Amino acid sequence: MNKKQLIQSMAKKMDASQVDTKQQLEQILHVIHRGLAEGEKIYIPQFGTFELRFHLPKTGRNPQTGEAIEIEGFNQPSFKASPNLKQELNN
Repeated sequence: MNKKQLIQSMAKKMDASQVDTKQQLEQILHVIHRGLAEGEKIYIPQFGTFELRFHLPKTGRNPQTGEAIEIEGFNQPSFKASPNLKQELNN
């Protein structure tokens, strides 16, 4: 399912216009983006948790030359599904 299909499905279930539904979805995504950018965990009951995980800097190798290169540390967004969501998906 892509974003357009998600908006159509939500609009149908909420008996709302797709324009209004798109605006609501955009706001939800914006709040999640902002929260993650500020280092917050976003917990949605019955769904899961969005959070940032920091990957430490490490030394890697250039596969063409074999030269050692330094790979910088970085933040990676991650999602952990709630036990309820996992249970629903496995039934």
